[in-house]
Amino acid sequence: MKYEIDSRKISEGDIFIAIKGERNNGHDFVNEAFKKGAQKAIVEEPRDYIKEVILVDNVINYINEKASQIIKNSKIRIGITGSNGKTTTKFFLFHLLSYGFNVFKTEKNYNTEIGIPISILNNYNNQPVSILEMGLRKENDLEYLSKYYSPNISIILNIGTSHIEFFKTRENIAKEKLKIISHSEKPGLIFINGDEPLLDINYPKDIKVYKFGENKNNDGYLIDYEYLNGNTRVYYNIYGESLMLTLSGIWNKGQLLDALVSLMVSLYFEIPIDPFYISSFKLPEKRFDFKRYNNSIVINDAYNASKESFFAAFETFKKMNISEKKVLIMGEMLELGDNSYNYHLEVLKKAKELFDEIYFYDPENKYNFDEINIIKTKDDIIKVLNLPYSFIYVKGSNGTNLWKIVEDTIKGG
Repeated sequence: MKYEIDSRKISEGDIFIAIKGERNNGHDFVNEAFKKGAQKAIVEEPRDYIKEVILVDNVINYINEKASQIIKNSKIRIGITGSNGKTTTKFFLFHLLSYGFNVFKTEKNYNTEIGIPISILNNYNNQPVSILEMGLRKENDLEYLSKYYSPNISIILNIGTSHIEFFKTRENIAKEKLKIISHSEKPGLIFINGDEPLLDINYPKDIKVYKFGENKNNDGYLIDYEYLNGNTRVYYNIYGESLMLTLSGIWNKGQLLDALVSLMVSLYFEIPIDPFYISSFKLPEKRFDFKRYNNSIVINDAYNASKESFFAAFETFKKMNISEKKVLIMGEMLELGDNSYNYHLEVLKKAKELFDEIYFYDPENKYNFDEINIIKTKDDIIKVLNLPYSFIYVKGSNGTNLWKIVEDTIKGG
């Protein structure tokens, strides 16, 4: 039995959750779910249903309340938020903590008031440690999630420009991110990016604060990193001790900071550092994914995008001493609001210092940039991917579908 919000995925014995979304109302599909074998449905609209339903005042509140009662069996509940890097941090922290604990994590990038409870209801099995990725799309999202899941360890990775369309300023984003501790179980811990002035506030006395970043005043800081034979050697100082590790694959600086805070949490619990175990971790798919294609190297990093994540990637390429022609296929960074054009210009200005050719994917004719090649179709993208002997970096927001075009092209090739 599992809980399911998509009637097309219902199997015999499942419970259907009728979610009222922006485009579809799940209540319209309740009877279809029953015909496919659902045993029950959770609804908030009284209708003529053909089988038994659980009628509640608010479906989303109901599933969060139900999930929160289950997850409180975890003595350690870790909440992760930030503009970039939440999923990578969750997976790497899960890997580290699993060396010493039985750990639950929310699946994939499920980080909303719908995804988190469904992940818990379907997968939680009384693990004593839980890692919850907590996203922010609108005002009070983090306070809502904190109210139900009350993490006793919180992590704020960074304050970027993602979703700034809805919050107008980074100051407002920081204010919302900090609500992750609004209902924290006390006493608690919070790990914050100590290089971010917006997170330098007076925290409650019953919450212990640890800082990470590049600044040497932090409790943990990134010293340096280098690339050797397709892997990443990284140097940290954590709690006053130097540490060198080799990580599998190419990690950019942002991801190395995600790894840093994960290591800090793990070491806080006195879990031994096993270099061989750590080197077995693979980065999640669609993030800095290197592929060889037609005598070129293609890095498909188009799962999401922000100004900050572009800049982190550019720093990585500078360290790699790339000999091939460097090509950027850039997709739109979505949800940037009135400042969208200027944010794109900032990225393109930096890109011009590094790349030999730049292509901007703009199928809706939204932008006009000087000295930038504008491409509008899938065929245009495929032509660029077929440039010989090139290093091709692809990045844009998930909603542009750029990652899928690139993935399908490489698989088909």
